[in-house]
Amino acid sequence: MTFTKLFLHAPFAEIFDPSGAGVVARRCLVVGLAFCAVAMSARTMAAEPPGLPKTLRFFGRWDRRMPDRAVTINSGSYILAHFTGPELTALFDVSANKPGVPTLAWRLDDGPWQEAEVAAKVPLADHLTKGPHTLMLMARGLDEHQNRWTVPLVSSITFLGLEIAAGGKLLKPLPEWDKPKLKIEFLGDSITEGVLVQAPREGKTSWAWQTDARQSYAAQTAMRLKAAWRQVGFGATGLAHGGSGGAPGALETFNFFYKDCPRDSWQPDLVVVNQGSNDSGMASDAYRPLYAQYLKMIRAAYPHAKIAAVRPFVGAQAQAIQAEVNACRAAGDTQVYYIDTEGWYSGPLHPTAQGSIPLAEKLAAALQEQVLKK
Repeated sequence: MTFTKLFLHAPFAEIFDPSGAGVVARRCLVVGLAFCAVAMSARTMAAEPPGLPKTLRFFGRWDRRMPDRAVTINSGSYILAHFTGPELTALFDVSANKPGVPTLAWRLDDGPWQEAEVAAKVPLADHLTKGPHTLMLMARGLDEHQNRWTVPLVSSITFLGLEIAAGGKLLKPLPEWDKPKLKIEFLGDSITEGVLVQAPREGKTSWAWQTDARQSYAAQTAMRLKAAWRQVGFGATGLAHGGSGGAPGALETFNFFYKDCPRDSWQPDLVVVNQGSNDSGMASDAYRPLYAQYLKMIRAAYPHAKIAAVRPFVGAQAQAIQAEVNACRAAGDTQVYYIDTEGWYSGPLHPTAQGSIPLAEKLAAALQEQVLKK
């Protein structure tokens, strides 16, 4: 007995005996990018159009212009899925990646976090109960030094879908995924991205392993506030200059996911800005007009959002940032706030996982009291 199986975006791809005698006992569910050809002598099977299932939910800056894939260059972008079935595998296109490949983090049903490097197939779970289950799959870390602004995107993650075996299926998303109580966008640099949150460990020495968006202050703050979030950071960038991986300055990157890929229609409730650390060498009076331009750009994109301008943890450009926030408020935009972080932190430029915990605790409390309750 022989049969051919190719992947197709169809709820159930059944494997048939080519003689037409029936369905071979094993059945698999394939979700995501795929094409399925079923060899049958006298029977054909209708197929759905290819594409990622509409029941998946994407948070972060994902390029969704192609129906069969989702691409991100931002650590901290994540996917939520609701499913049944005993085994789960994530599928990726890794053709553009090079050694030092991106890393992933995921958890099932609010259980312990797991980690792995991106590969064409990444097993996420096996021997699960029937369910239902939930999955949170995150772009954990990317190498900021590899190209990720112009195609081909070496430092990127291209998600092709999920493979669920043995009769499982995707379910409708949880209601709170479609209507989160709070949506936050974090805008910053390598500190926001989570660079050097982790020290090198045995077998995990690459830059993508030392970068850990999940353990950064940004993700930890969002999770404490029970918010859906976007985490946008580019190493070494500032308002006055570009940085690593070919990324231009923040004034040029804000309206794009990467070059020639425009920002989408996402509208956050709150924007947290942590810029200034990489522009510390500029005179305050030279930096302030750039910060004013940045706030104006954010306000134009997100007219109804509250904007929290954070004093960088190392204190860079604090005077200019606070002065510009005061100017915005005096001009009538009272939904712009200054978060004074003086005294919060005294560690290295890039907070570690341990150092990010108190930062997230303090920032979450400050946002709750000074911004969200207003």
